[in-house]
Amino acid sequence: MDPLNSVSSISSIIGLILNFKSEQRSMSEDEFKEFMSWLDSKRHKRLIEEINSNHQLGQGIKMLLNENHELVMEKLTTLDKSITLLASKISGLKEISYAISPNLDLSEQAISIIKQLDKSNGSYFQELKILGGTGYITDSNTSIEINEPRFVDDDLAQLCNLEFLRPDRSRNGDRMFRLTRSASEYVRLINEDEL
Repeated sequence: MDPLNSVSSISSIIGLILNFKSEQRSMSEDEFKEFMSWLDSKRHKRLIEEINSNHQLGQGIKMLLNENHELVMEKLTTLDKSITLLASKISGLKEISYAISPNLDLSEQAISIIKQLDKSNGSYFQELKILGGTGYITDSNTSIEINEPRFVDDDLAQLCNLEFLRPDRSRNGDRMFRLTRSASEYVRLINEDEL
């Protein structure tokens, strides 16, 4: 399966599971069987064939459907918000993202933080308490510029929730944030849109 189809498939499956769980009033003994019947009634023949031919996909869906309804809905809602946040900075998708969730946006400062770290070719930056306040220095000895210090913790938390940064601690106990491959790929995607 090519990457575009897999992205399309995962978002389709997640959306369909979310719709199925939202419509479902009562829990049944075999949620997977109910889901497959529901897909059939909605005429998703191709997806049914894909699920039936891919054992790992079928098992993953069964496991998810067997979880507590509220927990599944919470996971799917969190994922939906993450996708909306990511789409909010990609041309062609940002308009859709804004139309669906106008208050859900990845801040310019958050984007700037991962762009600066990626551009520095560093793998992490460290928070240092200095005389004039707080500084952020990468492992390649470049500073991360912070324009809105009062919201930096919110931005860092959001970047960690999206798994663009991984929180860590230095030997001295200072906070560190490690860049992930996903963040670097996202920065490349945004940069391509800006060209």
